[in-house]
Amino acid sequence: MKIRLTIGALSIAACAFLLSGSAMGQGGGLVRAEWGVPGRSVDVTSRVRTFIHNGVLQFEVTRVELGIDPAPHQNKTLLLRIRHWDGDVKEYSYPERSTVRLELDPEDGFDRREEREEHREDGYERRERGLHILRAYYGAEGQFMNVTDVLRRRIDDGRLYVRVDNDSLGGDPLPGVHKWLRILYVYDGERRNIVVDEKTDLRLP
Repeated sequence: MKIRLTIGALSIAACAFLLSGSAMGQGGGLVRAEWGVPGRSVDVTSRVRTFIHNGVLQFEVTRVELGIDPAPHQNKTLLLRIRHWDGDVKEYSYPERSTVRLELDPEDGFDRREEREEHREDGYERRERGLHILRAYYGAEGQFMNVTDVLRRRIDDGRLYVRVDNDSLGGDPLPGVHKWLRILYVYDGERRNIVVDEKTDLRLP
């Protein structure tokens, strides 16, 4: 019995580690938060938003923190829907008594309205071939700098090569913290996105 419990605990810990690893660095905005069990859940979006500080959503999933217990004496789950800056909506599930840690994008960091206007002006017809940088941000923990123009200037003969570091990107938005470069781009008419770690090389396409 003890062996089974130990293996189960290790499995849960491994899943939690993988989940946190995939969530960090991705960025996004909170769309909805639901808390409970199948057939008995409540909307706790407003409550969850209060735990966002400096671009990071972090708190322990408990009935005390969430302010309500929709299913007493049952193991509940918190389901978060996050819209990432490339437009995709992904779901993250957290069991009761686990810890949420998600890095979110700055509120006005990825201006979709400006992007839509840009698309209407240029049209995808002019973007069908080659590499085009739509948006690029560098930073972490809610602190980002817009490096779109920096990368656009580095495109040479339809290709982009750059060392992802403070010198190449023109600044350090968060000194002493490991950062990421996030890029939304179009290549040969296909929209793509990529996240690159600091102190690594970026090559597109």
